[in-house]
Amino acid sequence: MTPTLAVFLFSLATLVLLGAVAVALQALRNERRVRARLEVAERELHAKDAAMEQRSLVHAEELRACADDAALAERAADERVASQVEATRETTRAQISADARAATSNAVRAFGTTVVSLGADVGQVVSNALRENRNDEVYATLTRIDHTVQQMIRQAQAYVIVSGGLPGRRWPQQTIGDVVGGATGRVRDYLRVRTGHCEQVVISRAVEPLVHTVATLLDNALRYSPPSSFVDISYQQGHHGVTVIIDDAGVRMSREQMEEARQVLSGERVVDINALGPSPRVGFPGVAALARRYGFAAYVDGPNIYGGTRAMVFVPAALLVTATEVHQPKHAEVPEKVAPRPVSEIIAPAPQPETVEHDRTSGGLPKRTRRAVATADAPADTGETLARPELAAAWHSGSRHGRAAAARSTKGHDT
Repeated sequence: MTPTLAVFLFSLATLVLLGAVAVALQALRNERRVRARLEVAERELHAKDAAMEQRSLVHAEELRACADDAALAERAADERVASQVEATRETTRAQISADARAATSNAVRAFGTTVVSLGADVGQVVSNALRENRNDEVYATLTRIDHTVQQMIRQAQAYVIVSGGLPGRRWPQQTIGDVVGGATGRVRDYLRVRTGHCEQVVISRAVEPLVHTVATLLDNALRYSPPSSFVDISYQQGHHGVTVIIDDAGVRMSREQMEEARQVLSGERVVDINALGPSPRVGFPGVAALARRYGFAAYVDGPNIYGGTRAMVFVPAALLVTATEVHQPKHAEVPEKVAPRPVSEIIAPAPQPETVEHDRTSGGLPKRTRRAVATADAPADTGETLARPELAAAWHSGSRHGRAAAARSTKGHDT
């Protein structure tokens, strides 16, 4: 081989080697460039993956929040529906209770009104019989029947009043003394009542409520005091009206009972017939209802000078008439085809109590005890009837003699 060929071949090999080196370098550069692009792509891919994951988390949180909101909305809707159902149920229950209470009050009032009406009819029959048998043997029996009927009417009136009704009787103007006399004739043991006189005149519409009120307080005083004691009625006339004071020597009410009675009588606690239980006491609630309706006031206090209870009825000047306004009509006012009679005529004559002599005391005085005597009361005014002045006069006479006999019967008793 010639040197020239060898140089040529060497040059050619060198060129080929250089070309291979250049190709390798280019391939290396291309590889680096591709790797760089791959790394960039991988980073971008990782970034996109992270962004997608973050977005997925955000969406998941939003979905959870939406789910929570939906659950809260559903719970709120359920609570609203439940509250509406409960409110509807309570309203229905309250309406049913109110209807039941109203039905009970109406039933009691209707029953009491029926009893008052029937008692008035019986009283009218007895009243006529009393006029026809003034001197007969049946007179005492008739007076006892009449008095029992009047007590029955008073009890029925109390239920009517507590149930929202009216007393049902109307009288012309009467003095407070006649009002107290009428009330005395409606209690069981009237001989134990000692009263004075008061010439103040009560307006017509307030007579029957005051008679019922005083009779209720008298009955309470007589019922809870010893049978040998008396109940005294006095009057205090003032600038604003007249106060009827009832003092007994009986059992005092406890502090709790006194406070309860004060709340009921003052109207702080209104009691209806549905709240009185199976054994209703309608006395004080009835008095409070009448006081609210007609404008007078009733109180209880104690102890009094006898160690018992004092009851007071304040009759304001608005329920009284002056001397120039006093008039006594020949016939009573007729509100609705009802011809009332003066209150003093509701008291029927009372027989004198019988006395029985027993052993003597250490001082030699005889001991006398009196038997219980039922007295008569007049019938309710439910129809046009004649007045009973002769019966009122007989009652006053019998009452005076009866009190004298009762006073004599207490002499010689051991205290």
